[in-house]
Amino acid sequence: MTLILIITLIVYIGMIFFAKHRTSIAFIGAGLLLILGSVSSYFDVNAAFLKFPSEIIILIIVLALFTDLFERVGLINYIGYKFISFSKENRIIIMITIPLIVYFMSLWMNNLTVVLLFTYMALYLCMEYKLPIIPVLVSVVIGSNIGGAPLPWADTPAVILTLYTNFNLADFLTKLFIPCLVYVILLAGYTYMYYKHFTPSKELKREIPFKKKPPVRWHEARLPMIVFVLYIIAVSVGPFVGISIAYISLLFGGILLIIDKPDPMDTLNKLPIMDSIAFIIALFLIGGILEYSGILKIAAEYIIGLTNNNPYLILLSVLFIAFIIATFLSAGPAAATLLPICAVLAPLIPFKLIYAALALGVLAGSSMLPWSATGGPILLSQVNRFAKRPHVPKPEKDRINVIFNLKEYLKFSIPFSLIILCLSALYLSAYLKILS
Repeated sequence: MTLILIITLIVYIGMIFFAKHRTSIAFIGAGLLLILGSVSSYFDVNAAFLKFPSEIIILIIVLALFTDLFERVGLINYIGYKFISFSKENRIIIMITIPLIVYFMSLWMNNLTVVLLFTYMALYLCMEYKLPIIPVLVSVVIGSNIGGAPLPWADTPAVILTLYTNFNLADFLTKLFIPCLVYVILLAGYTYMYYKHFTPSKELKREIPFKKKPPVRWHEARLPMIVFVLYIIAVSVGPFVGISIAYISLLFGGILLIIDKPDPMDTLNKLPIMDSIAFIIALFLIGGILEYSGILKIAAEYIIGLTNNNPYLILLSVLFIAFIIATFLSAGPAAATLLPICAVLAPLIPFKLIYAALALGVLAGSSMLPWSATGGPILLSQVNRFAKRPHVPKPEKDRINVIFNLKEYLKFSIPFSLIILCLSALYLSAYLKILS
């Protein structure tokens, strides 16, 4: 067990200091741990594979198909044009509204979709208006996290809670919606305060694709848009009627490939998401190994044992443990790992608040590191793809690549993640106190 913990710590330290090689390091770590499990009795290797994120992988692939089509027909540029028109090209308004728009979009679409749709748009805005890269892109990730938390269909942890607990739509609305709304308003203000210390160039040298009203091939976009809306509705309703989002995604992904004009093989081969998929798989496998080796259970039970069955301390312990595990394991694996422990503790805590503590802890932790969030690896992959485009000048490539500088990323993410954690602790304590 000690060896498993040592390998895991080395893997995460490696990912922190060598962010561009995070997928390779995660693969090596998962491989070493699985080999160790195969030649020892530390854990059941087959059980660890139960954490394989098949539903999430299928969901990512189908969402990427829709994103690719919307980009090709000009729809994403059109959305950017509307955003520019609304903001009247005011830098301050752009900075404040980006996290708000991402939040509201993430309420109704899985936040993976939102990150895929919004990353290029945010990068073009940064280039055109000389906006700081870190607060813009990190606020996209955190805004999508916040929007993905308060509704049952919006993000992987929410889907996990919906599928495997009695935490229903009413619970999401009464226990998570209000704090998340407060958090996104604070995020908008925090992003603006961060921007105030940035001195942008007044010279606008570039012409972004959606500065002027772009052409949209509506005859190619209308039917896929209808299919996309139906897909989002189906994914939202599916878990409540016992239908896997993977089955729904396969159905609508097949429909999209039929109605799309390019060859389906070419479309699939060009999807720029393999790095994200591979990284998410490795993280889920590591999460499964840590769970089935008993390390996480021992740590969680030890901390919770110190609470002496005090409901306030149990809530805060779950919140803090979820925060720590989500920071290093990513949101989905953290929720899946802690859910069995929360189910055992649920009878001790009224109003299903134990699951709210899990959700808010995961929200705070998943906002810490670029790969902690469900959409984080997607954003990094999209940024890397964008920076390689021939029309992006060398100075802009260097500026864009600051997102891979973990120190700069953490300067923005850590303070706000801790704000979410502290406010969530106060909120849960007050909720339990008032209703008890």
